[in-house]
Amino acid sequence: MYVNQDGYSSYCKEYREYWEWVAKRNDARYQGNAAHGKDYDAKNMMHTIRLLQVCLEIGETGQLNVHRNNKDELLAIKSGQFEYQELVTRAEGMLEEIEIAYQHADLQEAPDQRRIESILVDMRNELYNNEKHDNRK
Repeated sequence: MYVNQDGYSSYCKEYREYWEWVAKRNDARYQGNAAHGKDYDAKNMMHTIRLLQVCLEIGETGQLNVHRNNKDELLAIKSGQFEYQELVTRAEGMLEEIEIAYQHADLQEAPDQRRIESILVDMRNELYNNEKHDNRK
């Protein structure tokens, strides 16, 4: 008789992890994904497309625009109105566009660490000074 101990241990680990995930999952999100029946995490895919769009926009314009002008399209993705392969094909195409955009982008190689640190210090000073002021009331 032969026992594949590694295979059995791996199976047991995956089985345990699956049931831990079931116990901890966001049930409303899971039910939403099950309702559209597309067998993919629609919220995750919506964020993937949104972030790729932002990345492409930064490469093309050098600007970060957090507010998106295609809210309805992103919500349609989130509600599962697209086929998975259609979204994957779209994401792959955007990755190619991003590669091209960043080859020609006029962006600095690395962020200005001193400037970032200064902004962070200013933000923390403002936040903590306001909190101290609010606590005195």
